[in-house]
Parts: sequence; structure tokens; C-alpha cells
Amino acid sequence: MRRSLAVCVVSLLAGCVFHQPRVRVAISVDWEGREISAVNLQAFANLRNAHPQVPLTHFLNAAYFTKPDANPAKITEQMLAVVLPKDEIGLHIHPWQSLVEASGVTFRSEPTIWGNGRRMRVGLHDSGHEISVEAYETDEFQAIVRKSKEILTANGLELGTSFRAGAWLAGPHVREAIRREGFLVDSSATDTKWHNELDDYELPRMMREIWPNVTSRTQPFIIKTRAGDLLEMPDTGALADYVTAEEMADHISNAIAELGDSQDRFVHIGFHQETAARYVYRVINAIRMVTAKHGDRVVFETLRESSQRAEAQRR
Repeated sequence: MRRSLAVCVVSLLAGCVFHQPRVRVAISVDWEGREISAVNLQAFANLRNAHPQVPLTHFLNAAYFTKPDANPAKITEQMLAVVLPKDEIGLHIHPWQSLVEASGVTFRSEPTIWGNGRRMRVGLHDSGHEISVEAYETDEFQAIVRKSKEILTANGLELGTSFRAGAWLAGPHVREAIRREGFLVDSSATDTKWHNELDDYELPRMMREIWPNVTSRTQPFIIKTRAGDLLEMPDTGALADYVTAEEMADHISNAIAELGDSQDRFVHIGFHQETAARYVYRVINAIRMVTAKHGDRVVFETLRESSQRAEAQRR
């Protein structure tokens, strides 16, 4: 900080403006496409009441609307009840059969993220949540992305340009497809150190194969696709299903310890809509601990805002 201030003093006549580096934290919600319940929506209210200043980035899944018994008006009402104007809406895709087939694509039943053909039993006359998104070819996945955008937009949910792949598996097919469809930011890269509960399943291995060099300290980076550049904003702290409040708070504190003279650092934590009632308290407590300890050295913002700051910092 002293060196940065000294540079500014020396360069004052050149218009130098001192920048206090901060850790910029995006908190996201993965909407899995399985079901929306009152108890999980109440968990959003609990988070808002505890931390009204904190915006959320919602990665919405269009599969809620494609299930056989879907009530689009009710689904939209439920979503809009918790997606506030200050929030960001991005896209999240797990390849549920109803969504895949609504997109004109042949449903695939392998490979599963659990391995050995293991399936999720949800009892909702739909399947596919456990299928890797990379099972689909680029053109097929692009069709699923396009249909998802169409469904959400038709129901009054205006998408931005941020995306997260189901199970974090944004490999080459997914990256190319989303970039073709106008998405500029991906937030699927993550560190499998957070997922030790899943060591008996295939998912951690699949994630490491796609993100071999990503750690919890990895900062934003560019991915080249044939359709153009994609800014990767890593999900550095995974989601609350796998990470305790203390681990989230320590993760943010570690980022603060790594701040340089002028460069911000970017951190990402979050939770799932489907399990919000069970785990959102971890996010609430992590925010409380970090705010009490670090004050305004931590900024909570949407992923869109973080990505804009990261882009400016790269220039």
C-alpha cells in the first residue's frame, strides 16, 4: 500500500488516483431445475433479512418450465419473489430430459457424474440432472442453451451474459456453445478440494480433467473458443453444500492476506436453491464473520460487476 501511495504522489500531476485494493465477493445461487419449494424460498428471505445490502447472482435453469406438470405462471412468480432488481440473472444447465427434448435434441443417459450408472431418484417424472453436460456435442448443447434462453425470456426473466455448467463441467463443447449464444462470462472452474464428500463418485475426477490447473486461489482468466474469448470467473469457494461457514470466511480472509498494492482479488461462494433451507445459514454466518473482521476491505457484488472489474484490471 505504501509503495502504491508513493507512486501516486510522484505521479499526481499525471492524474494518478490511489486505489485501495479489495476482495470482491460474488455470491451465486444455482437453480438446479428440480423443484421450487416454499421452505427454500423462505431461506432467501432469511439471507436478505440478515444482509440486505448483499446482491445475488442467480443461475437459473429453464428445466422447471419443461416438466410435464409445470405451471409457468407459478414458477415465474416464485422466481421473481426472490430475484431482486439489484441481482443478476445468469443461466445454469443440467441436461434434464424434458429440457433436452424440448430443445429438439436426443436425450443421452450416460455418462453420469456419479459413475457406474448411478442415478438421482427425484420422483418428478424427469431425469438427466446427473448426466454430464459435456456428453452433448457442441451443436446439441447450443440448441439446449438457445431453448433455455427462449423459455426464460418468454417468462419475463431477462438473462445477462453469465453462465455456469451443471456440476461445473464446462468443457470444450459447453464453452463453444455458450460463447456462440452470446455468453461472455463462465463461472464453472472450481477446486475439487471442497468436494471431499464426493470422493467415491466420478464427479471430482471429471472436474479435475476439465480444470486441471484451477485452485481456490485462481483468479479470472481468458478461455479461447472458436466463437471468441470467454472470461472465466472461477467459483473459488464452491457452494455451501460442501463448504462450512468457517471455511468460507477463511477463504475470503486468505484472499485479503494476498492483496497486493493495487490489484483487487476475486472470490466466489454460493448455495443451491434446492437445498437453501439446509445450507443458506452457512452463507449468512460467513458474511457476518467476514464483515465483522474485515469491514470495507470486502465488497459484495454480482458476478457481472466482478467480471467488469476483472476486465478493467486486466487492461
